[in-house]
Amino acid sequence: MSTSEQASTSDTGTSERVLRLHVWGSHATLPTLDPTSLYAAALLHATFTHNEQVRIQLASASTSLARVPLLQVLDEHSETVQLIDSVDEIRSFCTSAGLDAAVAADAEKAAKQTALHALLDDQLLDLTLHSLFSLPSNYRTVTTPAYSAVGGVRPLTSSNPLAKLAALPAAFQPSIPARLRNVVEARLTAAGLWGLGGKEVAMQSSESDDLAARAGIVPTKKRGLGASAKQATRDEFERSKLINRARDVLDVVSAALPSSPALCMLDAPEPSSVDAHVLAYLAPLVFAQPKLPIDALPRLIESSYPTLAAYLATVRERLFPARATWVSPSDVQSSPPVLAGTQASSSLLSYFWPFDSSSKASDFAPPPTGTDTRSHARPTAPSSAPRPARPNGAPSQSPEDRRLRWGRALWICSALVGLVGYTFASGIVSVQFVDSDSLDDDDDDYDEEEEEGEDDEDEDDEGDDDGGWQVQGEDDEDDELDELDLEGDDDDDDEY
Repeated sequence: MSTSEQASTSDTGTSERVLRLHVWGSHATLPTLDPTSLYAAALLHATFTHNEQVRIQLASASTSLARVPLLQVLDEHSETVQLIDSVDEIRSFCTSAGLDAAVAADAEKAAKQTALHALLDDQLLDLTLHSLFSLPSNYRTVTTPAYSAVGGVRPLTSSNPLAKLAALPAAFQPSIPARLRNVVEARLTAAGLWGLGGKEVAMQSSESDDLAARAGIVPTKKRGLGASAKQATRDEFERSKLINRARDVLDVVSAALPSSPALCMLDAPEPSSVDAHVLAYLAPLVFAQPKLPIDALPRLIESSYPTLAAYLATVRERLFPARATWVSPSDVQSSPPVLAGTQASSSLLSYFWPFDSSSKASDFAPPPTGTDTRSHARPTAPSSAPRPARPNGAPSQSPEDRRLRWGRALWICSALVGLVGYTFASGIVSVQFVDSDSLDDDDDDYDEEEEEGEDDEDEDDEGDDDGGWQVQGEDDEDDELDELDLEGDDDDDDEY
């Protein structure tokens, strides 16, 4: 079902739809702390909040999903009719349903909106991800609990410790923050932001100094500034660079703020996609609970941009007036994000094999040499025009997903080869190689031994016939009597 068909169904109101958005983690003051997932949720709420034929649900994503956020469109029979796995395409889906209609009517405002989207994706998102993932104290205190939490989990009433232990995987996913941090580290390293203003090594050094002080170990005195003082000075200098970089972005955003509190960005009467964009990238810094330990950017917004802070609070109240509706993991399993009429890709073979029934080997080939791959490194500005939907609404596979599937397949194959090699090398299974000529000689020797054994058995049988007891018949008795008679005649002749 295409996007236009979905929009026409919504306009006629003939059937009820459920828009289930799979996001990373959950949070108390926001639907999610992940900026991209929050952007997708804000787009859906800005478009379908007043539509009674559409219900918006949130589900905590698991590591089995290829891309997050993922929008799952369900019909009245709870069957999946469309999957959208890109935030840009989610925005196009909302635009086709009427979002940004007021801004699109003005060419100048539409151009400003496109420029703002590009600025937010290119500059502001990196700063937000830096505060959440790069700074060690922020990552441990705020980011890890938020991304590990699972929304929609019903409280466990049983006091059985085994039942509580069994419910832990559904309520807590500790592997997600670490995996995402590796991806964010690669992105921010390319942008020159990773580790700026606080490093993991410095955090570990300070922790070791605290442990040594508690143990009563007095460090040797050093001249000048100590290592910790030098690191603190360096961190403050790097944070000042971050603040200057953030000012350049926030100045542009503040210039586009509405002239009246009742209006939205670019003086639109209703929240548009750019309002959702600004809120999604700044709200995790301003409304995070607990507060970020290193709060340089939140303090900058509150002190230097009070109008922007008030605007964020207003937009949050308009887009998320009540707590989000979460779907439990059991409900997600009952209606998984798989298109109706297609086979689920959760089997073991499809998990590590890079090809499926609908893919070709050429689809996973690397791009040509002349292809520009910079678009994969950083997100591009979303287009204001709706994009055509892919056939059957199937989600696309990015080059990162293809590389992951290839790597998973190679890892499984190497593990199997290693297991077989260890089995033979350890002597558990031994294989002997014998020449065919030696096998023929052994067969001849075996035949000769069998013939000799048969001859020995025949000789033994003959010996048994000579020395053993025999059954005497009537003919034998007559012969013996004749022999006795002859012997008697010989004796008589001797007497005369």
